[in-house]
Amino acid sequence: MKPELKMTILLVCGAMIWGTIFFVGCSANNPKKRAKALAEKVLFESVANPESVTVKAVSEPDSVFGREYVTDEEQMAIAVAMVNINKKVMADTQDLSNLDLSNQETTELMERQMSAMSVIRSLAAPHKPGEPKPPFKGWKVKIEYEALSANGNPYHSEYWFILNKDADCVINSFEIPLL
Repeated sequence: MKPELKMTILLVCGAMIWGTIFFVGCSANNPKKRAKALAEKVLFESVANPESVTVKAVSEPDSVFGREYVTDEEQMAIAVAMVNINKKVMADTQDLSNLDLSNQETTELMERQMSAMSVIRSLAAPHKPGEPKPPFKGWKVKIEYEALSANGNPYHSEYWFILNKDADCVINSFEIPLL
């Protein structure tokens, strides 16, 4: 092999190696990419049967300002989801007149709905018109998934993760049950 060809091959290989190192280094310093990766990792650590999880969608990380974790639009979407859950529970229990507590699927759905509503009430801090926007505090990532409960019942949910600015710590998380 000619020395010029060897040198060209070495230069190309060296450039590829440095390019890979640069790309990996830059993505490691990207808080948005870290936020997504950490949220997915924590999801699998948070559910009862991680081996049953099927991730349907992962949102792009969105900015969080102050303690305003849930926007007005998100509150409305959550309210619609909760109304749909409520309709299902009412239909399954004949408006709670035939509530069978041994029906694990319905009781688990009701528990997840009540938990979600409690968390949403505590996190929804509406921004008052005319007030300055609070400072940037971190990221939120939403993961839609399906899994099996601890009792083996299938369910569909969206897990929200609120992360700090550096996306190296989850500061809050909650689940929104979906149908």
